[in-house]
Amino acid sequence: MPAPTKRERQNRKRYERNRSVRTRLRNLSKKFYRALDAGDVELARNVRNEAQKAYDKAAGKGIIHRNKASRKLSRFDRALAGRG
Repeated sequence: MPAPTKRERQNRKRYERNRSVRTRLRNLSKKFYRALDAGDVELARNVRNEAQKAYDKAAGKGIIHRNKASRKLSRFDRALAGRG
């Protein structure tokens, strides 16, 4: 097997660097919906605010697409409006 190209090395490095950010975003999303299902609207609001900062930061750095960040936050808001 030939040695990895520079592009492959760069992709691997970026993947490793961004993986923790994507995991954090998924965990925040799960935490938000679990709080809503449990009826804890106050916790859900706090998690939503935390998630907004995290999603906007990730979108700004190009880790996720800005439309995805916007869509996720919009869905959080709709879910909160339905409960709160």
